[in-house]
Amino acid sequence: MKFVITNKHRQKIATATHQSGTIAKVAQIALGTGGVNGSGVITPSGGATRLNNEVIRRPYTASQKVNDYCYEYALTLAENECVGQAISEMALIDSAGDLISILNFLPKTKDDIQETYRIRNHYE
Repeated sequence: MKFVITNKHRQKIATATHQSGTIAKVAQIALGTGGVNGSGVITPSGGATRLNNEVIRRPYTASQKVNDYCYEYALTLAENECVGQAISEMALIDSAGDLISILNFLPKTKDDIQETYRIRNHYE
C-alpha cells in the first residue's frame, strides 16, 4: 500500500494554523480502479486533485479514532454497488471537495456482497 497527504491539504493545514484557525472536515470517500499499472502499485502524487479512475464517491459511513495522530474512515458498499470493479485506490475528500489523502493498493475485486473499505488519515 502507498499513501500520501495531498499538497492541497498541507496548504490548508498551514493556512489554518496561521490565519483561519479552521480546516474543512473529512466528508466523503472516493474509490477507484487506477491505483495500479503494469509495474504494480502506483505511488500517489501529493499534487493529485482526483483519483486516476474514480468509480464511486459517497459520504463515509463510519469513523473512529485510532490514536492521537490518526483517524480511520470507512465506506460500506451495498451488494449491488461497484460489482466486478477492481478497486485499487481510495481518497478522503473534505467538505470543500478537495482531496485530503490518497491510498493505492493491490486490486480487490468487489463481489456481490456488502463490503467495507477503510482508509486511515494519519500524521505520524
